[in-house]
Amino acid sequence: MADALRRRPLLDVGVRPVGDGVALVTVSGEVDIATVPSLRAVLLPQAADHAVRLLVCDLSRVTFFGCSGVTALLDANAALTARGARLRLVAQTHAVLRPLAVTGMLSVLPVSSDVRGTLF
Repeated sequence: MADALRRRPLLDVGVRPVGDGVALVTVSGEVDIATVPSLRAVLLPQAADHAVRLLVCDLSRVTFFGCSGVTALLDANAALTARGARLRLVAQTHAVLRPLAVTGMLSVLPVSSDVRGTLF
């Protein structure tokens, strides 16, 4: 049992196109200071890609979201905004919504409870 727990990654991050100029980053697991480099490695290149006009970050399967995750979102948002693109979040759990609320991010970034709501 302990071996199975050690082999499971704490964070899984993926990206795929979901339309013309739209990329979807999916995140599951724990986002903290130890795992945020994996998030940044996917999120920031997408934010810098001029072909991406809308970057959707799906955090609905995140079980812990620390301040390092908030900083990664702020950095991505700054890169996107600087070139006229947008970042939208998908979140529905207390683990994600609470840190976003406490840091004031809910007033900065639109958050939807599902991916479909961010695309339409």
